[in-house]
Amino acid sequence: MRKILLLLFCVSTNFIFSQGKSIEKFIYKSDYEYLEHLHSPKSIFIENYEFDNKGKKKNDLSNNYKAIYDSRNQIIKHLVYSKNSQNPFKVTTYDSLNRISKVEINRENGNGEIVLQYFNRDLQFPDSLKIFSKEMVERSRIINHFKDNLIKRRDLIEKDTLRYYSLFEYDSKNNLIKELNINTKNGFGVINKLGYSTTKTLNPNNSTLYNHTKAGDTIIINRERYLGLVVTEKNYENDNVVINIEEQTSTKSGLTFQKSTNFKWKDSTKIEHKYFKDKYVLESYYSTYIYQDKIISKWINPIMMDNGEPEKQEVTQIQTTFDKKGNWIKKTYIRNEFKVKEVIRTIEYF
Repeated sequence: MRKILLLLFCVSTNFIFSQGKSIEKFIYKSDYEYLEHLHSPKSIFIENYEFDNKGKKKNDLSNNYKAIYDSRNQIIKHLVYSKNSQNPFKVTTYDSLNRISKVEINRENGNGEIVLQYFNRDLQFPDSLKIFSKEMVERSRIINHFKDNLIKRRDLIEKDTLRYYSLFEYDSKNNLIKELNINTKNGFGVINKLGYSTTKTLNPNNSTLYNHTKAGDTIIINRERYLGLVVTEKNYENDNVVINIEEQTSTKSGLTFQKSTNFKWKDSTKIEHKYFKDKYVLESYYSTYIYQDKIISKWINPIMMDNGEPEKQEVTQIQTTFDKKGNWIKKTYIRNEFKVKEVIRTIEYF
């Protein structure tokens, strides 16, 4: 008899059990671009078009989206559309405290899901989150357990069975200092099928340690994960600039191999990524300078670095059209005399 080996991987749900909000799994930052505005609009509809290097429109897969606001200038609904579709495939609803209360997802194959968050207090974290099929059959739920308005435990339950849970510890200033993720006997892992035999190897438990310090006006947070990685976040802010730095360091070698820096001024932004192959020895870097009328990109990749080649630079000009309220309604991006991108906004006012 021929034996067949089948490996089935059960995906870990660490994204759900980090201290972050579980709902963020269903929210994509790219769908919330270009929503900055003046005054109080009733809605903003965004169309995004890409062009090739000859200025010809691409059949790209980017989405259109719409934000709907109330009279207080708070977002109440966010809708995402496929290109050339009149019906949104995702609708996100917000409550009066600007928290996501519902996400509805409708896929082209007819499948979909509905995510509901339930709040019993004025916190940004819900008491529970439930994921349903389109027919409102519950698939899973996440329960947050609070003490003194801090999450102490988070459970993932499927079919009334506890699959996974996390425990959180805090210091005297309510800063998170430890996150312990526990995989239960009914949790996630690898299922091995060999002939008529089936075995399951559970994913190991893991933890993340946090250390909070302050150097002058800079807040520093270290996150040490079980895989031997330390992530250091440095945040600084004054009236003129906001600076966010993230460094990734191997606990085994002590090498800081990646550094990302974001500078945000009132009228411009600088985003910089550096990669190191040895201490203070650059392997590659990529920098983007974003101004109101142009974007300047500079980079060196590892091959260019090894060959001693100079950095490359690319400039994209931005042409902007405004409405009578002072909000922009069209941005055209031009590189090497060709249009490469166009964003059109239709703004409705109260």
